[in-house]
Amino acid sequence: MEDQVPTLSRAEMERAMRISVIDGMLASASENMIGPFLALCALAMGASKGQIGLLSALPAFLSNILQIPAARFTENRGERQKLVVVTSGLSRLTIIPIVLTPVLLKGDAAIYTFIFFVTLRGFINSIGVPGWTSLMADITPRSIRGSYFGYRNIMCNLAALVGTLVAGWFIERAGYPRGYQLSFSAALILGLLSSYYFSTIPKVPWLRQGKSQRRFMGLREGWQAVSQYTAFRNYCFTSILWNFGVTFSGALFSVYFRENLGGDPGFWGVVTASGLIAGVFGHRYWGRLADQFGQKNVMLAGGVGAASVPFLWWILPRWELAVVAEFISGFCWAGYNLAAFNLILEITPDEGRTTYVGIYNTLAGLASSVGPLVGGFLADSIGLPAVIVISGVLRWVGYFVFKHNVPVSADVQMTWRDLIPFSQELRLLRKQLEQRDNDSSLSQ
Repeated sequence: MEDQVPTLSRAEMERAMRISVIDGMLASASENMIGPFLALCALAMGASKGQIGLLSALPAFLSNILQIPAARFTENRGERQKLVVVTSGLSRLTIIPIVLTPVLLKGDAAIYTFIFFVTLRGFINSIGVPGWTSLMADITPRSIRGSYFGYRNIMCNLAALVGTLVAGWFIERAGYPRGYQLSFSAALILGLLSSYYFSTIPKVPWLRQGKSQRRFMGLREGWQAVSQYTAFRNYCFTSILWNFGVTFSGALFSVYFRENLGGDPGFWGVVTASGLIAGVFGHRYWGRLADQFGQKNVMLAGGVGAASVPFLWWILPRWELAVVAEFISGFCWAGYNLAAFNLILEITPDEGRTTYVGIYNTLAGLASSVGPLVGGFLADSIGLPAVIVISGVLRWVGYFVFKHNVPVSADVQMTWRDLIPFSQELRLLRKQLEQRDNDSSLSQ
């Protein structure tokens, strides 16, 4: 007989979801005061495009090869919440040497030390990711996941917007290195507050694997786990191609903005903020569609824009218009990311979910680590514009492979008409008016 999945009481679940929103807001503000500006800071330190690619690739590579061991460790220990709190807190403390590196060291020594601590930050944080994903599934009822995470993401984007604008203001006012140090230090404080709030979430009961299952998963067992569920297997493999294409140029847009378009580094905060503002509107819009039409349909609709982002950047005539490209990007990525997160929760089993999430993150993450490395070194040899175009082509290939190879039978068919805001309400109103006209004609 199957084990029953333990759950929180309704009051505890509501409290957990409220705390998760606060934690997410603090984490988003923290991350957006450091993440979008790491490449620009490295550029100011004298880093090459290849080194910028390394700055993005190394954290992704080392973080994601750890996903399956981290998932198994979490399954064995059974202390998801404690693990997330400890790893997130330690990863945020690595911001201290990141802040000090530009002051204490110069030249390549400074650049590679900077890359090391940024990598260490991502590496430590990644240990808690499978447990965090599994825990989020347990505190949110399946029926409202789309709307809840839509709301949560709206609040996170608002907090990220404030954090980004403040960081941009620091950098514009104080310049390099002081502006970056002020922004990164604020990120440290907000990040530690986020870890504290996460620790106050009510302890979530957890269906753990039996002792016979809790052992190290080798290559054969990993392949069997991937192959057991067709949708999960195909999603993993299509994500490899998609993530490679996305990260091929993703870390280099800020460099393209600065070097090819001649943009002001301080204005990069405004560019990033425009994407966050679009995300606020996007999450509410896409969350409703996800609950109604399913996750895959929303990923396909949002993916059209996400796959086209490199071409938008490629045709920009002036750096001021980067705001427009980022706004469109933020709106489309809001839908894609929201649905992608919910889809992985839907196609993985309740028992052993952390392991399946770890497998997915490892496969997708390895592609995400190779992408910026190849893209960065190619940018040094053939130029950034060519790399951006190649990224767009790879994204579209990944899009169509996902569309035709990941079966999700429960989704309701969605047409492009359904993407029009208030289209359902307008159709309902029209039906009511037609019904009223019919009733009137019958009464006559």
